[in-house]
Amino acid sequence: MQINILNDFISSYEKAYINYYDDSFSGKIKTICQNLNEPFMHPSRELSKELKELCFSLDKNINIAIIGQFSSGKSSLLNLILKKECLPTGVIPVTFKPTFLHYAKEYFLRVEFEDGSDLITEIENLALYTDQRNEIKKAKNLHIFAPVPLLKKITLIDTPGLNANENDTLTTLSELKNIHAAIWLSLIDNAGKKSEEEVIKENTEILGEYSICVLNQKDKLNEQELDNVLNYVRKNFSQYFKDIIAISCKEAKIQESYKHSNFELLIDFLQSIDDQKVKEKFTRRKIFNLCKILDNENKLFLDIFDQLFLNFQTYEEHANSIYEGFLKEIEILNHQILNQLKSIGEKISNEIFNCIKEKEAYFYQKSKKILTKNLYVKYAYKIPYISTDDTYLSMFYHSDSMNKEFKKIKNEIYHSFEQIKENLVNLVNVLEKKILFFKSEFSNIQKDNVFQSDRNFSELRVFSNASEEYFLKDFKELLFKNALELDLFFEKLNLKAFANYENATRLTLSFLSDKINQSRTLYELDSSEFALFYPKKSEIYERVLKELNVYEFENLLIDKPVIIKMIKNFFKDNKILIENKKHFIELKKTELDRRKNQIIKSFELLKG
Repeated sequence: MQINILNDFISSYEKAYINYYDDSFSGKIKTICQNLNEPFMHPSRELSKELKELCFSLDKNINIAIIGQFSSGKSSLLNLILKKECLPTGVIPVTFKPTFLHYAKEYFLRVEFEDGSDLITEIENLALYTDQRNEIKKAKNLHIFAPVPLLKKITLIDTPGLNANENDTLTTLSELKNIHAAIWLSLIDNAGKKSEEEVIKENTEILGEYSICVLNQKDKLNEQELDNVLNYVRKNFSQYFKDIIAISCKEAKIQESYKHSNFELLIDFLQSIDDQKVKEKFTRRKIFNLCKILDNENKLFLDIFDQLFLNFQTYEEHANSIYEGFLKEIEILNHQILNQLKSIGEKISNEIFNCIKEKEAYFYQKSKKILTKNLYVKYAYKIPYISTDDTYLSMFYHSDSMNKEFKKIKNEIYHSFEQIKENLVNLVNVLEKKILFFKSEFSNIQKDNVFQSDRNFSELRVFSNASEEYFLKDFKELLFKNALELDLFFEKLNLKAFANYENATRLTLSFLSDKINQSRTLYELDSSEFALFYPKKSEIYERVLKELNVYEFENLLIDKPVIIKMIKNFFKDNKILIENKKHFIELKKTELDRRKNQIIKSFELLKG
């Protein structure tokens, strides 16, 4: 059942997205367009539309735009080509919408409106839609159909004047993006102006190889002046145009001066254009530019993820560089803690030893002499003793110096533990700064070209905004876990040692007193066999260490160092997290590599 569903999905996908084309130029272009429009490429709506139009354009006429400043004679030139006064001429800007000239067996006008509707009407009604003074329903494009053989392979586009107004200039420049070539029309007495060259330079790539520069109103100049102007314009403009010719629309309207008008040179040039070759070059250039845009977008994303990957790599290198030094510091700290515990024990044992006194004691025992047999004899002796309460009071209550000293040691150890935690926080902060910088840099990134993928940029913004969740949360949790373990160990150290010194003193005093009393009992039973117990300083010291749990902590700090184990586990888990994050980034890059390969494949096919 599931296999059938999967097969149906694959079949539907292939029908929707995979077509197989022949090895012709048209077939290769359609294959490239299909490759770039694959779902995993996340094409923008504008890109999909552009690719579709490029495929359609392979079976359409080439587009040649008439570009020029207001009142340069564009309408007059096109009327001559149409062999009819179709386009209105005048002293005010009139052509404010792109006008397309197509072939048909008879003259008529088709008007496309901005609301999506259109209208077929008489050619004589054109002025209603081209005069900016008329308040009519807004037209988007105008299409003139005329029985002119030249228009069978060429669609001419009349554009608004470049200097008529700002909106018309923008309309003209936007139309340039969809033309195969251009007729750059200029008045001969203004030819070669710097301002014109600036506009030409900006659109050099768009103009293509088959554009021509036409200088109108050559009838204003004599032969010498005309030669001078042509030489000047050729010197400045020849790098941008395939040819530069001078015509006179005024002379072309009159049969007697038609030949002298040079208008036939323009017609011959247009008729000589190899439309298939122009179309192929145009399509190749458009596809190449689209591939370049997508390639640059993909490189941008790869660079972003490479930088993110590098952040983790440098973080890992930083962690490795401080690891050994960190362990060495903790090893020193372990010995320092143990030594301080022992110093506490030494201070307590010294105080106890100094408080050992002697007192008079006696006991009765049957006399072993014959004459005094069955009589009890009193034996006097001196015994050691420690007044537990007096000693405790003198050490901790009547003098505050011991308490202060122990608290000072406790605070030193506490700050050492806090320093360990701070060092770990500082380590993770190195990564946090990098991730937060990544987030701030790309959380609001916007595409700068309509053909770039909306989805890719949107996903990157979402990804960047969630970068703390993706890349910092686990490290923060690891940090918290480690800090908690350190706090628990310190608390154990505090309860069993630092906060236990008074209790350890009391227990030691109790133990020593009991031992003294036990030795007294044995001594009184048989003084020749048993001796009184006099606590040695070393014995007191050993007992204090036991009551302070020093030997337990010696095992935890030196023999099997718990803190070092914690830090080793932290760095080990930290390394695992780094590898997981790097792998996660690599998975992201895998998708980008797939797109990259698709673009490379399109480039290779385009070269072919």
